[in-house]
Amino acid sequence: MGNKFFFGTACILSLFSSDIMAQPKAQSDGNGQILSDSEPARDLRNRVAEKAGPSLAENGVPSVSIAYIADGELVWTYAEGESEPGKQATPETLYNIASMTKSIVAETVVRLSKSGAFSMDDSMASDWVDPDIKDDPRHKLLTPRLALTHRTGLPNWRYQTDDILKFQNDPDTQFGYSGEGLQYVARFIEKKMGRSLEELVAETVFEPAGMTETTFTDKPWLDGRIAKSKTKSGEHVFAPRRTDWNAADDVWSSTGDYARFMIWVMANPVNSERAATYWIPRDNLKYQICQEGRVPLPLCPKSLGFTAGWTVYDTPENLIVMHGGGDDGEHTLGYFNPVTGNGAVIFTNGDNGQKVIRDIAEILLPDASFNAFTNMQSGG
Repeated sequence: MGNKFFFGTACILSLFSSDIMAQPKAQSDGNGQILSDSEPARDLRNRVAEKAGPSLAENGVPSVSIAYIADGELVWTYAEGESEPGKQATPETLYNIASMTKSIVAETVVRLSKSGAFSMDDSMASDWVDPDIKDDPRHKLLTPRLALTHRTGLPNWRYQTDDILKFQNDPDTQFGYSGEGLQYVARFIEKKMGRSLEELVAETVFEPAGMTETTFTDKPWLDGRIAKSKTKSGEHVFAPRRTDWNAADDVWSSTGDYARFMIWVMANPVNSERAATYWIPRDNLKYQICQEGRVPLPLCPKSLGFTAGWTVYDTPENLIVMHGGGDDGEHTLGYFNPVTGNGAVIFTNGDNGQKVIRDIAEILLPDASFNAFTNMQSGG
């Protein structure tokens, strides 16, 4: 369940008056849609199409779906391979996005706070205390901000602490990637707002972003649309369709729908700060990958870490805001540059999916430092 330290790989314009949803008439070529007639966009898509099939075959991954964003607009989608044996994947195929769920929940929390519902630095104890830690006074130190920047001191998942939620560190003393932290803040906003998480996400994010193909829990419209995961053992299996939400894992989405989410985030900043100022990670973790040689020192980013539910990877060439997801047979990535308005969403349904993501990302974003990072994530 998203239990890898996956950096992002891991932080209103109304829908009814939003320019970001206005798109040119799409052209279809069987593998997706082209919404821009520009030569650079078509060239980029053609290069991706040439690479996708061989990369899938080389790495034993059934399919990949891609949505590409330029200048704050969705310009094309593309899918290659099979969503399940004998069935072609399309851009409408739905994938389990694993930890990319966290960014959706985080944006909901940040925007509810911005509306005045609560402060990001208020203790959550007045509205929610997990029964497992009610006798530990440190629960009073937990805030929404700590949950979204992975500084709660809680484990990634409570199964790592004998199925009992326990503090592994004092809150706000060090970074520690935690799905339980996202679960905690989700419970808090439910109690604070008196509404379910799914209702809050739908009203705060899905509706204004124009998202209609994303869900936390089982829906009839998932039938026939979801990708089977090819697991490490080589089995093709459907991931569970949840009846209860998880704030850190297991949301179903299409690449185009998640791209609409990222476009909306870029178009609707939560404050007036410059992008380069707002997207500053709480902890700079670049030394964890650079000094250990996982990314060569000459390609080390300026900063790497988490802000409000997103990973920030800042290179000399690009400010990259991203999140990835990884479960057995599922690997996904979404990234955008809030300065240029460019970005992409890449979903796969194979255990070697990170290698396909790496191959596609090298074409879409030829940034030497970022490419070294995606290569590291793929295992080289």
